[in-house]
Formats: sequence, C-alpha cells, structure tokens
Amino acid sequence: MDRYLIVSTDGHAGLPMEKYRDYLESKYHSAFDEALPIQRKMTRRAEEKLLIAEFNDNWRKGIEEDLKGAWDGAVRNRVIDGDGVAAEILFPDGITEQNAPPFGAGLGLKPWGVDPELQWAGARAHNRWIAEFCSEDPVRRIGLAIVLMLYEVDDALAEVKWAHEQGLKGILIPALMGDREGYNHPRYYPIWEFCQEHNMVVHTHSGPSPDYDYQLPGAIGIFLNEFARWASRPMWFMIFGGVFEKFPRLRFALTEVSEFWVPHMLDMMDVRASVKHTTGKLGDFRSNLTMTPSEYFRRNCWIGASALFDEGSTAVRHSIGIDRVMWGTDYPHPEGSWPKTHEKLVTYMKGLPETEIEAMLGANALNCYDLDVDALNTIAARIGPLKSDFVEDAA
Repeated sequence: MDRYLIVSTDGHAGLPMEKYRDYLESKYHSAFDEALPIQRKMTRRAEEKLLIAEFNDNWRKGIEEDLKGAWDGAVRNRVIDGDGVAAEILFPDGITEQNAPPFGAGLGLKPWGVDPELQWAGARAHNRWIAEFCSEDPVRRIGLAIVLMLYEVDDALAEVKWAHEQGLKGILIPALMGDREGYNHPRYYPIWEFCQEHNMVVHTHSGPSPDYDYQLPGAIGIFLNEFARWASRPMWFMIFGGVFEKFPRLRFALTEVSEFWVPHMLDMMDVRASVKHTTGKLGDFRSNLTMTPSEYFRRNCWIGASALFDEGSTAVRHSIGIDRVMWGTDYPHPEGSWPKTHEKLVTYMKGLPETEIEAMLGANALNCYDLDVDALNTIAARIGPLKSDFVEDAA
C-alpha cells in the first residue's frame, strides 16, 4: 500500500453537557438539573484560570461545525477522513467544547470533593453514550469506559465486564488516588485479571492534578512540570507493586504526557529497583520482581504520543522502544495536531525509516488494541497520507 495507516490513540468525544441527562438514570435527574449550571460556570472559570479562554475562543472561529465531531458521528468521520486517520481511541472530553461528563466524571477523576455515587452515575452516563457512539462505526471508533475502581471493586469489575460486552476496548482509571488504596493493592486483582483475559487496555491520560491555587504566581508552570508525573504514577504502582509480574499480558497505555523524559524515567526506575549502597537499607521494595522495571514497561506498556509530539519525541523513540510509541491527534483539542495533522507528521517524521513510521502511526496500536487490520487498511488505502510525502528530498 502506498499510504500509511493511522490509528490515533488520543481522541476525545463527549456530549454537550445538557445531553448527558438522557443517559442518566432518572433518579439522578434532579441532582443533574441542579448541578448543570454550576458545571457550566466552573468549566468556563477553569478556562480563565488556565489562561486559555481567549486562545480557545479565537482558535474555534471558523471551525465550529467541525468541532461538533466531538459528538456528531457524521461530522467526526468527515473530519478524520480529512486528517488521514482511519481509527481513533476515544477518551472523554472536557473544557474545550464544554462537554465533560457530569458529577466530576471527566478526565480529572478526582476521588475527593465528589459524591462517589453521583460520580459513578456520571461515568456510567458517559459509558452508555460512548458505547452507542462507537457501535455506529465499530471499526473506526475504539471506545474506553470510565471506571472508578478506587471505590467498590465489585462495582468497578461489573462496569468493566459491561464495557467489554458493549464492545469497548479498554478502561480509563483515575490517575489521582488521594487517600484511596494504591494500584499495587491486591484488592484490584480481579479487575486486572479480567482486563488481561479479555485484552482490555488500561489507561491514564494527562490532565488530572491536585487542586492548585491558580491565583498564585507560577501555578501554571508547576502544573506543566507535574502533569506527566500524576498520569504516570499509577504505572509506577503497577510496575513496582508486581501487577505486571502477576498479570504478564495486562496492557497499559500512558497517554499525552510527552515523550522526551520517558527514557530518564525508565533509567530512574531501574536504578531505584537495584540494590546499591544508597538503597540497600530499604529492604524488599522490589516486590520480588523477576525483571527490571524498564523490562516490564517494554512488555506491558505503551506511550500514547499526541499533543506534545515533536522532534524531542522522535529523538527518543528507540530509547523508549519503537514498538511502544503510538501517535495521536488529540482531536478536537486546540493543542493537538488537527486540522494540520499532515503538516505536523511530515515535519517530525519525514526521512525516518518507513517501518518506524508505520509502527508509530498505526502498527503499534493495531497490536495493543487487537484491531481489525484488513478493515482499517481498506480505509487507509482511501484516506491515509502518502508514504512518498515522508521521503527525504534528494540533495
């Protein structure tokens, strides 16, 4: 084939806030009606605190109809066709289009300052909708269920099983654990076991963070230095806690955290897992691991490279593992590559070996998510970027 197959491993989809009411159990309607104006106000305030409101409003001008692909399937297919994308992994949405799930069930998933019952209601409302949305085009839309596994494990396991029955391909778990049991706790084993046996990929995504006071100087800089840490933290619990030792076929994807620092993280984990003069007194903190942390990473984990993908990302692709890096457009977020995906891809991948481009743009995702290769190749043959565009010009 003369075109590349692109599977975007970082897409976002969600209903306009008010429409989530139709996917809630009726007993939560009163609470939803009361919370909706507050959610609108807080979302807009979040834009202002994060200094993106003006930027976002200006960016949206002229592309408002295309942005409706966040919830409109016909628009979405047209948009990703134009982007050269055959399929997408779909996370919930948030501030950009004012379409986060209700009751604190959006990407942040904080396990504090919320009513767990209502947060579960919001998560299930989104899960019902995303399952419906993906069923309209199951080859191109790979949906993830929001699973609040820090609360009652039986409830979380039931939701994972339901998600699998609905054709969803993975789960999004809270990156922030607060004072709840960490992911190295055996109580979560039933969930890991089910995900392993049914190839349900476990995800965290950038965005979750502690409650910063954005009125103080430097808050944005602090967030930008820490956001990757918070998204990565569950993976550290799972590696050092022996989760991947016990469940060797469990798959984990860490999405939109940038890539330049990942080799340093792998080196740091391996050092911390070694018995050295400076760490020997700490005892058995390795949880009887039979491999180095970086080896678990390269067997069980993938990086969803998206909004922050640049020359620094391509520079470290081999240090991370060329089979561990998966591209994503981050549509419909303004920090992503859309609507200039082709331009960005060529800028940062032109001249790379064809096999490496194939791996990062699609092949790694095909392996991670067990996707329909033949069906996606048929789509890619129609809309994928031409391989010739990535060949370095002769001097």
